[in-house]
Amino acid sequence: MQSGVPSVKQERTGWRDLELSRRHRRWGWDLPAVDLDFLFLEYDRGKAVAIVEYKHEHAAPQNATHPTYQAMIDLGTRAGIPVFACRYKSDFSLWNIVPLNNEAKQWMPDGRILMTERQWVTFLYKIRGYDLPQGIINYENLVL
Repeated sequence: MQSGVPSVKQERTGWRDLELSRRHRRWGWDLPAVDLDFLFLEYDRGKAVAIVEYKHEHAAPQNATHPTYQAMIDLGTRAGIPVFACRYKSDFSLWNIVPLNNEAKQWMPDGRILMTERQWVTFLYKIRGYDLPQGIINYENLVL
């Protein structure tokens, strides 16, 4: 990306949706996440800031009443962090975000929201208390 910027670790196993994994890494060093079968724990400096369940637009529908989702929501609520369901288009041009717990609804009080990639990445920085860095804004493949 840029000279002097720490490198983001690459995907190790190669069996996940590599395009999203690669894309998330392009968003910058300050947006680390851990992939638990596309349940991402968004964190900053060792502190969890959100849980996001990412699904490709062609994946099976997300169901917030399913026990798996209820467990994920419970985990976020117990931790006091927002939990979001996020569906993304193949070309990363559109992100459909649904807040799943009260903490998430404080960030998105109007409920489900559609975002561009730039808006979503800006939001991920915002929940960490940061502005979107110029180097990410100028990244040539970021869908703005």
